Amino acid sequence: MSDNNISLGMYDDEIAADEKPLTQDEILMSESDILSGLLDLGKTKNETENYRKIQIRRDGALKLEFRVRPITEDESQICLKNSNRYAVTKPGQPKRVLESDGAKFRSWLIYTATVDEDRAKVWENRAAQSALGALQGVDMVDKVLLAGEKGRVLDIIDEISGFNDEAEQAAGNS
Repeated sequence: MSDNNISLGMYDDEIAADEKPLTQDEILMSESDILSGLLDLGKTKNETENYRKIQIRRDGALKLEFRVRPITEDESQICLKNSNRYAVTKPGQPKRVLESDGAKFRSWLIYTATVDEDRAKVWENRAAQSALGALQGVDMVDKVLLAGEKGRVLDIIDEISGFNDEAEQAAGNS
């Protein structure tokens, strides 16, 4: 897995006095490196090397196993919207949030971050949904996982999605 550290370099106004300006070739090489870095970062979400295996054990026995992947900011926003309850408004008026359900938000994050193939087998399992009284896949997360288990899964999702102490410290947010 790649290193997810973020480091800050010097900005133009911080360039040391003894540094000489870049040549045209160095500028082009730098642009090529930037493009390469951007393309590499853009493809990482669904690369299997970024998946993490989650194992849920109770009483020493493995009960459930599934994989999670990093989530994007857009996916996180969709999870937040899905966990809100909205007031009924007149046509043409903006929606107004009445209530945000934190537990539902956490479940949506886990459901969304679960690798598609595993989501179909675990959270979308019709026999399990029927037996546990779950109306949709995201409800299965609440039916199956305990609060602490959800917390540990979310810690892993946060880590692989770029939310970790090392990145915050490198960005100067500590």
